[in-house]
Amino acid sequence: MADIPVQIVLRPYASSIPLASFAFGVGNVLYSALLLHWIPAAESRQVGLMLLAFVAPLELGPSLMAFLARDAGGATTFAIFGAAWVIQGMTLLGGPQTPVSPASGAFLLCLALCLAMLSAVTFRGKPLLGAVLVIAMLRTSVGATAALGGPVWATKATAWCGLLLALLAFYSAVAFLEEDVTQRLSPLTFRTGEARSALEGELKDQISKIEKEAGVRKQL
Repeated sequence: MADIPVQIVLRPYASSIPLASFAFGVGNVLYSALLLHWIPAAESRQVGLMLLAFVAPLELGPSLMAFLARDAGGATTFAIFGAAWVIQGMTLLGGPQTPVSPASGAFLLCLALCLAMLSAVTFRGKPLLGAVLVIAMLRTSVGATAALGGPVWATKATAWCGLLLALLAFYSAVAFLEEDVTQRLSPLTFRTGEARSALEGELKDQISKIEKEAGVRKQL
């Protein structure tokens, strides 16, 4: 029996990294400002609403686009961050926060573990995003310490880590946006390995193993 020809259609998508990074930066600024009392505690519900209405959707949307663009690492990262912002926003909408929360502490520890594993993979090709994940892991770990009844300074340390994370996220957004607009490798992104060849290589290099990717092969 003759082989049946199969045609695979790839649709070009714009990079979702800049949008997700900008939203991530805004979320960290808002939450850090709340922890440092730059935003009064009385406005915590407004901050929670902003996280739910602005930050979370702009993380979850890029996650879907990253899956469609065949970037499982970026998609997984954005989805985890987006869901975490939903939880944070709903918690703030729930009213006054208790300084010690075992449930929040356990969740943050699990989140830090996820970020540690994601950063180990991301550093191989996108060290800039890997650095973002490492700082996010540090911020989450310190936040877990505070939630589990750690020292008083842990809350402020969480806030300052969040501000550092926001700066790095904004830098990442600009760097990857510039790269996507020019369609050329930018030294600002520090790409290596396959992530670098994704922009410098030829089309045949990008589709050489497409038959083995999810959505084409029979099973995930």
